[in-house]
Amino acid sequence: MMPMPMPATTDEPTRDAPVLSILIVNWNTRDLLLALLGRLFPTPMPCEVIVVDNQSGDDSVAAARAAFPAAIVLAEPKNGGFAYGVNRGLERANGRWVLLLNTDAEASWTEIERFLAAAETHPDAAVFGPCVVDEHGRPQRTTWKRHLPRHALTEALFLDGLFPERAPTTDTEIDCVSGCVFLIRRSMLERIGGLDERFWMYYEEEDFCERVRQAGSHVRWLPAARFVHYGSFSANLAAEKTFLAYFESRLLYHAAWHGRFWTEWVRACLLVGHSIRLVGWCGMALLGRRHRVRQYRKLVGRLLRPGLIGALCRQPRQVPPVRAMATVS
Repeated sequence: MMPMPMPATTDEPTRDAPVLSILIVNWNTRDLLLALLGRLFPTPMPCEVIVVDNQSGDDSVAAARAAFPAAIVLAEPKNGGFAYGVNRGLERANGRWVLLLNTDAEASWTEIERFLAAAETHPDAAVFGPCVVDEHGRPQRTTWKRHLPRHALTEALFLDGLFPERAPTTDTEIDCVSGCVFLIRRSMLERIGGLDERFWMYYEEEDFCERVRQAGSHVRWLPAARFVHYGSFSANLAAEKTFLAYFESRLLYHAAWHGRFWTEWVRACLLVGHSIRLVGWCGMALLGRRHRVRQYRKLVGRLLRPGLIGALCRQPRQVPPVRAMATVS
């Protein structure tokens, strides 16, 4: 598909619009959410902080509203997944930049401002990721090359480690950046819409980055800013569901971008690789380590399900539009 020409952007500030909308999707991480909001308020620039709660059961909504009345806290009636939560936040967002932040990310305003300043120097790009480290200061992998069907067999046979992907060290264009800290130019959201809600969790940011590149723009990694990410707290609360969601989202991504034939190939590779892993974990169960056997058994069962790929290929995209910012009168 040929890239579409870039239209005139709407990134110029309006009279009343905030520079930045910070969008946080929360599910049962009350304490992390309150700690993150405590670092964000008060805001030193025209900014709005939007919390979308995906039907938490830990009193997150009431606690956030009571402690931070300046935050916009949206209580959703269901846990529709990460993309669903982001899109509900985008319905309320007014900033010319949108920053997605996980509740397990640690953000300081010094780093946020550096991040924005670095992004402003790349008008040809629409999505940006920063340097991300864990709580011990060790770099986390937050950039990826585009996932292609040919990668599936080497991963299934444990050969991908022979050709490790090098992480960038300088400001560079990249195929995809992690959604844990994800900065989006609003003009691109207005152009291609929000995230695809078919992805309950995982691969939604890769799908979005692919759509951005197809629209003729770019994705960049910017080391000028550094964020801390503690990692997967919400996912760990529903480990089996998120484990299975990862592989379903992977197949859905290939169905969206590579068609049924290559998605069936990816499924076959996953089936081979995870059958091997299941046998290995069954052996480990004899030593008392049973916690992964159930997950791999369920995954292999799903991969064997008749009609799985056909059903994924028939699912229509669920990408709501993002309204345009009001212009200066």
